[in-house]
Amino acid sequence: MIKVKSIFKKENLTAAAGLGTGSLAAEIVVNKAGPLVQGLSEGLSPIVAKVVPAIPIIAGLLLSTSTGFIKSVGYGMLAQGVSSVAKTYIPVELKATLGIGQDVMMGNVMMGEPEPMAPMGAMDYTTFDVNSETRY
Repeated sequence: MIKVKSIFKKENLTAAAGLGTGSLAAEIVVNKAGPLVQGLSEGLSPIVAKVVPAIPIIAGLLLSTSTGFIKSVGYGMLAQGVSSVAKTYIPVELKATLGIGQDVMMGNVMMGEPEPMAPMGAMDYTTFDVNSETRY
């Protein structure tokens, strides 16, 4: 059984904060270092431009050798960096199928389902049938 007290331990909260901070730091690194690398790589190989999403992976690996909060920041940067690299190399058709990079529609668990499962008025509990004794 899960104990709520164990969830809110200092170590767990510190790790969660570190992961979130690392994820944000990875985005900042890509946004700041990316244009620099791309500017330096003009006239060079186009492969250099594809390396930009991997910069947080390198920074995350360096930070993950530390201890405590900084180690969690490194793990967050690693997670964000790997996710960015994967999104760069996944084909567009597969992204559309998996729903990567698209808005999430809550309540529709079937991917690619064009319409909701129930009719639009079926879940309206504010209406009732006057000829029926059952009120919704």
